[in-house]
Amino acid sequence: MRTNQSRSVGNDPMLNRSHMPTRAPALYLLLVLIAGLCAARAVTAPIGLALAIALLLAALSWRLSRPRDGLWLLSFLAAGALAFWAYGSLRLPRQPETTQLERPIREARLHFEVERVMQAHNDYSKATGIARVIEATPTSRLKSGDRIFFRLKLPDAEAFNVLRGSEYQATGLLKPIPHNVDPDGFEGYLKDTGIHYQFERTSALEQLRLPSRFDRFCQRMNERFQSHLRLGAPEDGSLESIYIAMLLGQKTELSEAQTERFRMTGTMHFFAISGLHIGVIATVMAQFLILVRVPRKLSPFIGLPLLYLYVEITGASPSAVRAFLMALFFWASFAFTRQRSPLAALAASAVGVLIFKPDQLWSLGFQLSYTVVLSILLLGLPLYTAASARLAPFRYLPKANWAASQHFYAWLQDSLLLLLAISLSAWLASALLSAAFFGYLSPGAVFLNMALVNLAALAISAGVISLSVATLGLESVAGFINHAAWMSIHAMDSLVAWSAALPGMMIHCEGFPQWIAYAGLGMYFALLFWLQRIGRFGRGYLWVLPPGVIVAGLLYGLAQR
Repeated sequence: MRTNQSRSVGNDPMLNRSHMPTRAPALYLLLVLIAGLCAARAVTAPIGLALAIALLLAALSWRLSRPRDGLWLLSFLAAGALAFWAYGSLRLPRQPETTQLERPIREARLHFEVERVMQAHNDYSKATGIARVIEATPTSRLKSGDRIFFRLKLPDAEAFNVLRGSEYQATGLLKPIPHNVDPDGFEGYLKDTGIHYQFERTSALEQLRLPSRFDRFCQRMNERFQSHLRLGAPEDGSLESIYIAMLLGQKTELSEAQTERFRMTGTMHFFAISGLHIGVIATVMAQFLILVRVPRKLSPFIGLPLLYLYVEITGASPSAVRAFLMALFFWASFAFTRQRSPLAALAASAVGVLIFKPDQLWSLGFQLSYTVVLSILLLGLPLYTAASARLAPFRYLPKANWAASQHFYAWLQDSLLLLLAISLSAWLASALLSAAFFGYLSPGAVFLNMALVNLAALAISAGVISLSVATLGLESVAGFINHAAWMSIHAMDSLVAWSAALPGMMIHCEGFPQWIAYAGLGMYFALLFWLQRIGRFGRGYLWVLPPGVIVAGLLYGLAQR
């Protein structure tokens, strides 16, 4: 009887395949970190008192580490929240008062260091980017460490380039960004990243310090990569611009028409160096290292530095750094023979980002990145495994007896189920935030992304191979490979242009309440963790509860506008 029972349980795919282990100790640290940073943003902590109480609670949790009532965990969480409250009070940038941002434009002399170059130069010989203030005139309302968006008139666009890591001094106009800006616009993006002022120089630009050798090397490689990706380019240049924007994250290469249709269809994320890019490139590297017989324990020590170099060459955008940290924690587990848990890697990367850049918590890009990946892990993959088990074709026919057409049908169905589950879970996690901050929904993006993900992965893979062979001097081979990428990009662009004209592809929802978005996401993930905890995701119809919360939140938010 025991044998039959164990055999029946072992053959139940709902019990074996649809349950994802949710053991990730870093999640507790992440929760208290978020709580502490939110408290610091609302109220500045008394640093000494908060740290003293945190130490006492930490000592108490150590003494209570064995009792059964779990008081030790509560003491640990409280100690962590107080410690991060104090940490956030020290690290978070100060928020300007509303009255300061309502003051008129004024002149200021700034000494600043370039952190990120968005546009090296445009048709008007101007460079734009983000910089950190080192010194400012007292009347500027800026302090050392504040971040600004700059727009610099270049002396000579061909002979002068603004590079990351360089320091400049200039006098210009300082314009505050008001609180009530369009969250979907560029100023809304700046506010999300903690930037409250724009600076445009009016005097001579004085360079005080050159960037480091590494920064100059990355800039040279970026320019070389652009030339490699243009090898054999079509004459019209439209595909070339999409190719460069996708591989190097330079959205400024896109035309206004291309930007608008990708934005309207909810597919603009393909042009931010993020999880898709890093995941595809890491996979290509890992497969190459396996092909050349590099031991699996050594491959992270070769692949991760190369992956980080790519992130730096593309400008080290926040989304690229976040994706690299996810890959770092997951890939490193192979080297240290640890259990590989995507959820643990996700939580650890989020903790790392918030420790070094605590203001990222209020960045919409940070919120979308982690909610989407978490939704894929907790809903998308379990939903795929449960659905593929329930809908498995030819289950009563031994696989060894399948015909070639049956193998193809099974593979096609499995691939479509995986794409649908991932696309649906990603859309559910982003729908509320898109409605609240962007003012629109793209229901058709669920099916559009199913087609575009594979096409984008092919283009990125071809681009990585092209850059590799071009770096080795095989430029003719690189040009040939670029044509394969352009075929995928042409299919992507045509599909997006066709879908943008479909009715109902985008639903405008300006005025969607933000509190509904955050409350709905909180309930959504609470239900997902609960379902994973009880191990009943694949049995019955409880899995519809989390998506139902998102749909209910969308309907309620649309009614409240």
